[in-house]
Amino acid sequence: MAVLDPSFKRTLKRYGAGDFSACYNCGTCTAVCNLSEKNAEFPRKLLRYGMLGMKEEALADPALWLCYACGSCSDTCPRDADPKAYMAALRRYAVARSEPTGLTGLLFTSNPLSIVFSLVLALVLGFFMLTLKPDHVVSRWIFEALPYEIIHNVGLIVMILTVISMLFGVVMMFRRLFKGFKLPERPWAALVDAVKKTIVELISMKRYRSCDNDEESFWRTRPLVTKPWFVHLSIMWGFIGLLVATAVNFILKDPGTQVWLPTRLLGTISGIALVYGSSLAIYYRLAKITSSYKKSSLSDWLFLGSLWFAGVSGFWMEIAVTADWASSLNRIVFLLHTVVSMELVLLFAFSKFAHAFYRPVALFTHFFRKA
Repeated sequence: MAVLDPSFKRTLKRYGAGDFSACYNCGTCTAVCNLSEKNAEFPRKLLRYGMLGMKEEALADPALWLCYACGSCSDTCPRDADPKAYMAALRRYAVARSEPTGLTGLLFTSNPLSIVFSLVLALVLGFFMLTLKPDHVVSRWIFEALPYEIIHNVGLIVMILTVISMLFGVVMMFRRLFKGFKLPERPWAALVDAVKKTIVELISMKRYRSCDNDEESFWRTRPLVTKPWFVHLSIMWGFIGLLVATAVNFILKDPGTQVWLPTRLLGTISGIALVYGSSLAIYYRLAKITSSYKKSSLSDWLFLGSLWFAGVSGFWMEIAVTADWASSLNRIVFLLHTVVSMELVLLFAFSKFAHAFYRPVALFTHFFRKA
């Protein structure tokens, strides 16, 4: 029997949902959605869950993560219930519920706290970076208050807790999505098929591309490289490429080599993709180019802004290193670049970035359950 939570509607509004209680379940959103499959009730069913306070049922439905926020549902809703905003709020709530510390919920529901927390974390990370040069005047001042071992151990603990939080969230999500699920007749074949389809979707954005197929779609006649799915793909693979380049460079690069061509090439290509994608995404939100970009939360702006700055400052540093251009400005840019990049990684499980974990899990579950 479903457990109803009357406060669920108020909670979702704190996470950014509009007046979704205006929905009278006409099904227009489902009819216009290109991602809604035959005999599907997406996103209408999830709206119904929210109205009735069926919190656990909403969180256990993989359809929550299948939406790419094209906005067609909100454009055509006769009651202005704004299903797009509702789905985005429900995803934020799902991320917060999957993260064990409660920090994500606070950051998503309080803009002032989110800003203050980001600034304080940036300041702490900046001080941490300065401690890597013990002869620096700030480092000497820090070490007088805190020994290096304490700073090192605290940093290590924070990283471990971040990883644990991410893993905990994924495990919790798997438990919700597979609760009461019965295995298909050929589970291994279904498993392989689901993994394959998930990988194809992540590489090609096949489902996302279908959002722009309508004749009346604003994007239908636009160049491929400007479409939202391509922008999303550029950001995703740009960041992954930079992360891989940084890790490989750290593990394999000869410390005596100033520039290592393999990682430099991968980093340059990935950086171009990241800056291109994040620049377009920011422009679309500033210009409100379509209805899907009219409303942006603070988490959207912080996420995109951090990605853009990390990419641009990374190119700045690449040029400075190549030209052997040493200056105080470059040291400041390097410090800011490192701090922003570290903050992106540390807040992975506590921010909009978490969807990079949860969406693949939901896609896999969706394909596996259909087998």
